[in-house]
Amino acid sequence: MRILEFLEKSITVVCIMAFGGTVLPVLLTGGSVVAADQESSGAMMFFAGIYVLILLLIALRPSLAFRIPTASPAVTVLLVLAFVSALWSLYPDVTLRRSLAFLFTTVFGIYMALRFTFPEIMRLLATGLSALMFLSFASVVAMPAVGLDSAQHVGAWKGIFFQKNVTGRMMVWLVLCLLWLDWQREAKRWVTRSLLALALLLIVMSRSGTGLVTSVLVAAALLATGLVRGNIRSFAPTMALMLVALILAGTATASFWHDALYALGRDPTLTGRTVLWEHVLGSISDRSLLGYGYAAYWYGAYGPGSAFVESWGINSAHNGWLEATLDLGVPGVIILIVIMGRLLFQGFFAARYGASRAEPAWAFAVGCALVAISISESVFLERHSMNWIVLVIGVVRLMEHSRRQRFLQAQHHARAQRQAREQAAYAANAPIYAGPGRPF
Repeated sequence: MRILEFLEKSITVVCIMAFGGTVLPVLLTGGSVVAADQESSGAMMFFAGIYVLILLLIALRPSLAFRIPTASPAVTVLLVLAFVSALWSLYPDVTLRRSLAFLFTTVFGIYMALRFTFPEIMRLLATGLSALMFLSFASVVAMPAVGLDSAQHVGAWKGIFFQKNVTGRMMVWLVLCLLWLDWQREAKRWVTRSLLALALLLIVMSRSGTGLVTSVLVAAALLATGLVRGNIRSFAPTMALMLVALILAGTATASFWHDALYALGRDPTLTGRTVLWEHVLGSISDRSLLGYGYAAYWYGAYGPGSAFVESWGINSAHNGWLEATLDLGVPGVIILIVIMGRLLFQGFFAARYGASRAEPAWAFAVGCALVAISISESVFLERHSMNWIVLVIGVVRLMEHSRRQRFLQAQHHARAQRQAREQAAYAANAPIYAGPGRPF
């Protein structure tokens, strides 16, 4: 059994590294790293091998296969909608192929959430992402053509990732996992804190302003869930302090937003995103109800997004909510809002009132990070992406947490009823002893 468990965890770490948004699939299959094409024939064969590994993981635990569809009904509905969108997609074959990739990405996240304990999940994520971090440092030294950005952000450390912002996002998830492990003392502190320092160093050297701000945000989210515990005397001042901080931050941002953007390496157009968003909003107004089909909008030389693909080399709306609307229309966005609401609200209140707050606090921090990142990046409904896998893990763990709490409450209620019946039966059958004025 130990060998089987080691095999499972090893395969899981390999899959985490494969879904990290790196050049490894292209590099290992002899493709052009500069082209950054994850849909080249070699890269597709690489991911086909990853799909086989995921199927092997599920085959090792066949009982999980029956739990995967019901682990999160909202996530399952999104998967079905992605496949069904091929009926109205601009490119039905592309939508079906990419929906299959989206399916395996989602199933892997659900598998991790159901198969392992939460500390094990944190350690596995930290192991896989730390390996990518060390490979990134090595690529900067040994392969600067890969590790250093030579296009838009010359000299920025992107490591083995395709782009510096991807580096920042992956390090955010590593920071969050390491903070959780250190907080719960689930790993040696000298290890977690050393890795944390290296992850922050890579974020700084990558010049990813979004990654740096989001790292601070997830740390603050974890801290906030600890501060809001307790009675109203401690809860009210904490919430008042957080509200004042938000008001001050909002006022400062509104007053000095130009300076804030330049400090984060952005310009008032958010590196051209405002122009892109204007075009995307026009396209959404044409097909807002059902969208253009999952992952079909940016495909093809003559599609509605082809001008930006050809001239700017981009293939996303650089906004999570706009991208979801392009893919699956209003129904997809509504389901996504439900999922994000569960992460934020259920995560916060479970961390505030629940008996165990560690898992919900992590899910709440994930929700905060995704909301922040989704403003400028397309982090939802991604295939072959740790962003989506982390979201799925958070949602499924919250669902399992709720089911476990309901089960424990039902057990407690049944135990209380049984004790009440036993006490009533005992009282009915108890012998009557002599007392004042009562014959023996």
